[in-house]
Amino acid sequence: MAESGLRELVMRERVPYPDKEKLFMVLGLLLSGRISAGKAAELLGLRLDELWELLDKLGVRYKVLDEEEAEEELDAYRRLFKGGA
Repeated sequence: MAESGLRELVMRERVPYPDKEKLFMVLGLLLSGRISAGKAAELLGLRLDELWELLDKLGVRYKVLDEEEAEEELDAYRRLFKGGA
């Protein structure tokens, strides 16, 4: 797709962010692992929770933790709250 075609596509999308070209460039960097979610939020002038909300509205699935890290977090949670309620 030519650059002008891509630009038209980006501008047509109903995205709740004023600078769509910047948004899609930053999301590309984020999803390719070149920048962190915190850096993406900073570049877009958003709080981190606003970035997560925007990603959700766009239908973008972004995994912060890999499977091993998620399991470690669950284990820590289970140890902390074991037997309590």
